[in-house]
Amino acid sequence: MPTQEKIVRTQEKGLVTIPAEFREKLGIQKDSLLQAKLTQGGILFVKLQVENEDNFFTKEEIGKWMDEDKMNAVTIKKLNKLLSKKK
Repeated sequence: MPTQEKIVRTQEKGLVTIPAEFREKLGIQKDSLLQAKLTQGGILFVKLQVENEDNFFTKEEIGKWMDEDKMNAVTIKKLNKLLSKKK
């Protein structure tokens, strides 16, 4: 594929608009994930291939983590006791 070039201008906070024809060719859409790599010659952006960009984790994984993060009654009682001493 021949090199395609466009000049773009940085905006506030370093925002740069990727030209529409580049986005279309690469399938870059709103909320697509790009990896930014600092190279000797500049910055290289690579579109990440994610199976399902909307769901990084399954509902089962999230449910498991939520269960693991729950405090048991003893821990809650100790925490409340410590917090009441700080007043």
